[in-house]
Amino acid sequence: MDWIDKKIDALAKDRSHGAAQLATSAVKTLMDVCKRSRGKDVGQLVTSVRKTALSLAKVRPSMAPICNWSLVFCHRFEEKINDRISFPEAQQRGILLGEELLKKQQRIVELQVEASRAILKNRDSVLTLSYSSTVESILKYSLPPNCRVVIAESRPLMEGRRLFENLKHIFADLRMITDAQMGLAIPSTDLVLVGADTILGDLGVVNKTGTYLSALVSHSHGRDFFVAADTYKINVAMDSSNCVLESKSGNEVWPQHEKQCDNVYFDLTPAKLLSGFVTEEGVLDVAGMKTHVQHWKELYRNFDF
Repeated sequence: MDWIDKKIDALAKDRSHGAAQLATSAVKTLMDVCKRSRGKDVGQLVTSVRKTALSLAKVRPSMAPICNWSLVFCHRFEEKINDRISFPEAQQRGILLGEELLKKQQRIVELQVEASRAILKNRDSVLTLSYSSTVESILKYSLPPNCRVVIAESRPLMEGRRLFENLKHIFADLRMITDAQMGLAIPSTDLVLVGADTILGDLGVVNKTGTYLSALVSHSHGRDFFVAADTYKINVAMDSSNCVLESKSGNEVWPQHEKQCDNVYFDLTPAKLLSGFVTEEGVLDVAGMKTHVQHWKELYRNFDF
């Protein structure tokens, strides 16, 4: 296994980071392809970038940003390369492109934080589940310190505890609950805000298991349910009828009965249960997101899926 395979394998096995953070790792891997390639053949460098981008695009089917940022890097890199430039210049263009995309990723989060203020203004309580770096930033910078924040822990690895630890010095009224308590907690909460790993072509949401249940409870009790997801999380290669939901070892649930334990990591929340999406383009409803679906359809045509 060469170094590229090792990086892709590490990304495939990563259970500590969300889709946005893993997309950053994907961009850095493609930058490394440009940095570490040896030779004089510019065409071979382009081939290596494309091959790596396609491998990254397919490694975590439930996490669309890894795919999209990898394809964007590849597409933009190929646009920048021609027969007249030298191998070192091609490498440098790839490195600069990666730096540009990493800055853009950070700017997208800042824009989501700004957009979220429109829906969080005057809210007294918010509930979320699992861990999302985007949701963390929104809660840190868009909520007043006196707001009540409830976090469902998200079994079996309890990623919600990470969010709790990161927020405990900011919010005086911070509560941790088990996933099973969401049915009790949501009716007394102003708003539910979750992240997303993928937005499907029909705008269904793939996110950590428990998201669908929280959306059903929110809908039943008339509570707003928003998804913090930028437009790079749209995956037009899948919709609700054919999406792939990752499953992991039952050992994480109950080691003594590993083979009898189901451990599906993600679930699917239909678009009809959503109040809207907090994106870099503002707070969008389902109709507003459809224009961005078309954009990704055009890009995907350049690749073999």
